[in-house]
Amino acid sequence: MSRVRVFAVPVALVAAVLFVVFWRDVHDALWRPQQVVLITIDTLRADRLGAYGYTTRPTSPNLDALAQQSVVFERAFAAAPWTIPSLAALHTGRYPVEVGAYTNSDAIAADATTLAELFHQRGVATANFNTHALLVAERTGFRRGFDTVVPDQLVPLQAGEHKASFAQSEPALMAWLEAHARQPFFVWIHDMGPHLPVTAGNPHLATPGWPRYDAEVRGSDDLVGRIMSKLAALHLGDRLLVVFTADHGEAFGDEHGLTGHQDVMYDEVLRVPLMIGAPIFDPRRVDATVELVDVFSTIAGLADLPIPAGVRGENLVPLLRGKQPARHNPSAFHMRFFFEPDNHHWLAVRDGEWKLLAKVEDRGHDGPPAWSVADPQTYFELYRVADDPNEQHDLFEQQPAEVQRLAGVLADWTATLTAKPGRQQVDDATREHLRALGYD
Repeated sequence: MSRVRVFAVPVALVAAVLFVVFWRDVHDALWRPQQVVLITIDTLRADRLGAYGYTTRPTSPNLDALAQQSVVFERAFAAAPWTIPSLAALHTGRYPVEVGAYTNSDAIAADATTLAELFHQRGVATANFNTHALLVAERTGFRRGFDTVVPDQLVPLQAGEHKASFAQSEPALMAWLEAHARQPFFVWIHDMGPHLPVTAGNPHLATPGWPRYDAEVRGSDDLVGRIMSKLAALHLGDRLLVVFTADHGEAFGDEHGLTGHQDVMYDEVLRVPLMIGAPIFDPRRVDATVELVDVFSTIAGLADLPIPAGVRGENLVPLLRGKQPARHNPSAFHMRFFFEPDNHHWLAVRDGEWKLLAKVEDRGHDGPPAWSVADPQTYFELYRVADDPNEQHDLFEQQPAEVQRLAGVLADWTATLTAKPGRQQVDDATREHLRALGYD
């Protein structure tokens, strides 16, 4: 008669393994970042990075290296296709209409709490190094909570310029990092490299066969590489949190015959890269749909900062740790407001499979935007983005049940929004400044 041999695992070994697993879970739960670095690149499409599948040209060796050390979100989306509304959502965890950031002419409402203000209230050193004139302007609200803002202003700009080169701010950034390396800090770095016009001093613009956009992406990638090298040289790592993303992408006319970004509600503009790296997170790729409004709650949650009332974003830590496959809310939302000439706005909702766009008529007149998705005048487009990521096949006529379902989700969401009562009046000087930046 044959026997089955049973190999006994020593009880002490089992206990040791369980203790290691338990201790790591406890350590990860108690871990708090001491240094938080938020990097945003203006006008950066996710699909122009090697980490997101781009192979035509080596646009992003440093970001690709960062991706190897980070949790990479494959499906991260901006709330809006313009800088001010999109970054207002990121910095407040609330949708643009809720904080009064309807267009680039507007600002974060005074009663909205920004991420920098949360850190500042905790006594953490805060700094903003930026090359976007609107983001350093006092009126837009992005300076709030920052002890240091570099440059202090970008006005007046030279005729025809949209931006400054980060070369003007980089020495101050590196000096600031050195001075604050041994204390808690929160620093936000925003580079406008890929945004028109060309960036003075970018050596990649002279690379034969490279289009301007790819050369600008590579220039921004170089900057990220220098920042990461500096952080490493300062021996920051054990308590360092790095978050990398973009405010929006850019359309080149290929997908929908549209160029630029401010009037585009398709994913060539709304899909953005999102990488989050910290020593407690194993590098992985996450396919779940997430939103830039989630960045606020994620950073605040990791740093043990109080979450203000009204914040919409979800804490992505369960996804970062691989403990959860998706957000609790499977839907993501987008908005783009047009106050002239016909007062029609674009709204959109998506889940993992479908995306519905709705062009709605503004019934708010002189007050905040007001609309009804159920209005018979609402225009819809429907795309099955799971197998049509470039949104080439409008299925509005073929899929009425999906249109009705997603229109209901969109209507329910808009019913929860409380729009700010009015928009800031733009004076002549500001209007001229916006025009110089290309925002007519």
